[in-house]
Amino acid sequence: MNSTEKPIDYLISRSGIVGRQILRLARWLLLTNGAPERQPHGLTGFWQQQIRHNRMRIIRALSGFMIVFYTYYIGGSLTRTDQQTFAKLNGMDGNAYRLTLYNAFFCGIPSAMVYFLLGEGFSLLKGIHSLAELPSLIAQRTSLAMGLLSLAVDIFRMIDSAWHRRCWAPLGVFPLIINLPTYLKLIWTRIASPAIRSARPNDRNNG
Repeated sequence: MNSTEKPIDYLISRSGIVGRQILRLARWLLLTNGAPERQPHGLTGFWQQQIRHNRMRIIRALSGFMIVFYTYYIGGSLTRTDQQTFAKLNGMDGNAYRLTLYNAFFCGIPSAMVYFLLGEGFSLLKGIHSLAELPSLIAQRTSLAMGLLSLAVDIFRMIDSAWHRRCWAPLGVFPLIINLPTYLKLIWTRIASPAIRSARPNDRNNG
């Protein structure tokens, strides 16, 4: 059975504790946005509908921005398998690579530019005082190195996702925080699986 045939609850359960909450929230957002509204009737219902319409125009603009942010920044920061599950939850099954592509282009590359700007800022601090020269130099080189590494990774993610339609998790502190439980769970599963398989014959023999 491939991943597209497995139930959503199983796909979500494979993730770590942080990834599971992100995927569950994505499923909730999908169900909430897809729920039909009850239409009011009569004159009172007409005015209620007009008030609701004007209020919803603002809410939809804000919620639309938040959904796009959540989809491509949060969703595009997950591991490959979690991105595939996230895409399935959001009606993008078969186009999960777009999470990586848009995340790299709109989030990752601008983040790399920020590292370069920080490096330039630290370079200006070197001339303020002699005591600030060495720390500023270290911070400048570190920021520029992180910017170059982040830029290289995101250019690769962007090109590879568009060319081969594959998902990739980005490089950064936030992706590491949300994906670390998933990585640890995956490592533990791979370590525990051989032990479980080797124990099964003994269990049958003992039975």
